Amino acid sequence: MVKTLLRPGPGWLIITVVVALFTLEITALSVATHVVAQNSRAADLLRLLERVDGAMRAIKLAPAADRQATVKLLDQLAPGVSLGKAPLVNDPVASDDELAETEDILLSSVAARGAIELRVAEDNSGGGTRNPMSSISSQDPGPVETGLTRLSSSYASSGRFIASIQLSDGMWLNLSSPRAPPPPLLSPDSLFWYVVLSGLVVAACVWAVRQLTAPYRQLEKAVTDIGHDLRVAPIDETGSNPARGLIRAINTMQQRLKNYVSDYEYLAVALAHDLRTPLTRIRLRCELIQQEAGEKIVSDVHDIEEIVNSVLDFARSGVAPPANETVDLLALAEGTADDFPGVEVAEETEAVPLLISSDSTGLKRCLYNLIQNARCYGDTVRIVLKREREDALILVEDNGPGIPARDLREVLRPFYRGEGSRNRASGGIGLGLAITNRIVQSLGGQLELENRLEGGLRAIIRLPQGSFA
Repeated sequence: MVKTLLRPGPGWLIITVVVALFTLEITALSVATHVVAQNSRAADLLRLLERVDGAMRAIKLAPAADRQATVKLLDQLAPGVSLGKAPLVNDPVASDDELAETEDILLSSVAARGAIELRVAEDNSGGGTRNPMSSISSQDPGPVETGLTRLSSSYASSGRFIASIQLSDGMWLNLSSPRAPPPPLLSPDSLFWYVVLSGLVVAACVWAVRQLTAPYRQLEKAVTDIGHDLRVAPIDETGSNPARGLIRAINTMQQRLKNYVSDYEYLAVALAHDLRTPLTRIRLRCELIQQEAGEKIVSDVHDIEEIVNSVLDFARSGVAPPANETVDLLALAEGTADDFPGVEVAEETEAVPLLISSDSTGLKRCLYNLIQNARCYGDTVRIVLKREREDALILVEDNGPGIPARDLREVLRPFYRGEGSRNRASGGIGLGLAITNRIVQSLGGQLELENRLEGGLRAIIRLPQGSFA
């Protein structure tokens, strides 16, 4: 399961692209939020500078006796202005470089208006900023009131900048300016659109990756079809340049294989045809010799004819395109087993018939070869039909000596004969299983051999069940 999940493929490509895009979006949002926060802080300091400058201008113009009244008026216009003997900013040293630079700018601006010392600090508690919407409430607030209430609450809890200015008479003018709340990475208003746009991006990525991998899926199917039948039509050369180059190479390979197989089949047929004529003449002449030597020659000629027929059958097996029809495996097995007395047929499936789309003639020939092979080396033969996932299985079991494990694959090769009981003397020239294997492969299946634990050999024909599963 873990290996399947970690296996490279289109799914992992889609996941990689989507994760990369989401990472890029989150990074872009973080950078944008940081830039907006920096600009917002600069704007807050600019408002503080304007407020200090305006307050100092008003105090400079007001008589000394009217300073308190002027300060009260300023506080009524914009809360946060007071005049007292003690500063609100007790630390004469700014907490960071930005505030220190702001102090220098403010001091140079108000020094001509009687300021002796100026201190600037940042208060993050949020308790000194008044919420103007706290006293306003309605039974049915509209979108404007709702937005103002939310914004006012954000300002009231976001903190403030404080400036303490010592005047020439020793009094301290204290001013506070609210700080804008930091922008959220995702707000409720933008979350919906962010999700919609992200969904569109993911859909676009999936579509693009599927379009990118579509030629390779078509290539996989086309190569599989070529493996079953070399006579299928060549693949259309479409897609990107690399895909067209690969398709061109596959078409070239298919054509060369077709030429090779055609020459191979022609050679075998021609050889068999040319051999039959002299063999027939030898048989006729030997029959005229009424002696024991003539009978032996006829027997040898008969063996040679069987070899020629076997070679011809092997050359033709799996070359012609198989017929596609609905096959009832139980009926096919029982009909084939009728030619061999004592062969048992069992079906390990449900009540639903075991049907496949295949070539009944080719399957019957395969089953016939396997039963005949099993009868040569065992006393009892049993055919078992079963369903395994999406495949239909035909098992031919015998109680013979079996095959050495090292030879289980080799016996499927043409002209290969194992040692022991499976030698030339016990029948065949090593083409029966090879012919069966080629026919099964042409039907899109697989032939497997294994030794039974209780003794004997088990031949398994595995065929795709397709739409009948």
